[in-house]
Amino acid sequence: MNAVIIGSGQIACGFAGQLLSAAGYELLFLARNPAMVSHLNRVACYRVRLASGREVTEYTVSGIKAVCTADQAACVAALTEADLIVTAVGPKNLASVAPLIAEALRLRTTAVNILTFENLADGGAELRSAVAACLPQGFALDRFGFSGTLVSRAVTQRLGDPVSDEPMVFVGDPPDSFVVDGPRLVAPVPAIASMIVADNFAAWMRRKLYIFSAGHAACAYLGFLKGYRYIHSAIRDSEIRDAVMAAMAEAQKGIAAVYGEDFAGGAGHLQEIVERFANAAINDPISRVARDPSRKLSADDRLLGAARLAWEAGVYPEQLLRAAAAAYCFSDPADALAAALQQEIRVAGLRPTLRRVSGVRANGRLGRTVVNHWRQLTRNWNDVSVLLSLNNVQWA
Repeated sequence: MNAVIIGSGQIACGFAGQLLSAAGYELLFLARNPAMVSHLNRVACYRVRLASGREVTEYTVSGIKAVCTADQAACVAALTEADLIVTAVGPKNLASVAPLIAEALRLRTTAVNILTFENLADGGAELRSAVAACLPQGFALDRFGFSGTLVSRAVTQRLGDPVSDEPMVFVGDPPDSFVVDGPRLVAPVPAIASMIVADNFAAWMRRKLYIFSAGHAACAYLGFLKGYRYIHSAIRDSEIRDAVMAAMAEAQKGIAAVYGEDFAGGAGHLQEIVERFANAAINDPISRVARDPSRKLSADDRLLGAARLAWEAGVYPEQLLRAAAAAYCFSDPADALAAALQQEIRVAGLRPTLRRVSGVRANGRLGRTVVNHWRQLTRNWNDVSVLLSLNNVQWA
């Protein structure tokens, strides 16, 4: 069996590649960086280091090959023969790979499943739509499976340099399960031990996005205000830990109201999540988790989406809204998208920005709470200030 993975980044190599190799697939990576392509072909392996905080396990993924995406003919040929296709290119780059996939599907004589390992609510549907736009009208696209995935592992670092002859190392935490959208797959369904085939993918997506991802974001944005650089440092701050637990509990009650308490999990599930955040061995930077705040502040995403669901369940989402206000404060010179959001707030003001980015009216109850928290957080704040107390809003 052979799998073609479009992408060569942290999730492509540190998660998808490692699991597919363990399942018996031969791997071919399609990468846009010629140096990375050369390195993978020259070294023919890389390592995945999984650290739980108590122990470290390292795997070698070997026998790999790579092709540069600039060589479109070679990419299409590989995709035409693949037993499984995976994308892990990042949400903003997903549409750019659609033409290659479309051309390969046009030439294929057999069915194939395409799994999108992207940080999207429904990456499978987005890719299918982009591929359909590249194909003739009436093309029988139903012969092929397009599924989003929910990835459990955080892959936080790539160690090494593509110009070196030493294998690169991808660092992450141990969880290896991922959820796929069962009804959107076609036969034969891939046989991967850690793959969960879900009948209700939307439920699983909401649970991860509104509980785990909301907590992760809250930790990052509140941690940024208090001057922390890493998630594990921020979550050990008692004020932040309490706020993150409370935000996830609000979201969990919203999930329980729709999908049942068993599916939502209890306090133990939240404690497990916080323990993952506290894993210092993976050195997860706040800048990584917090980047692109506008996407994370959108109406159905981890903070405002979770807040709406909690409110519909009769739980006022105070902590989720405070985390959203903190996200509207996030700035990072290396993050152009965060800088653009801050510029919009400076020019237009928070209220119009809140409406455009989050779909929230500033004079509604949820909007007023975000605005009030933002005003409290930004009073006496500048780019070199550090928040001394979250609960009393005291700045250095």
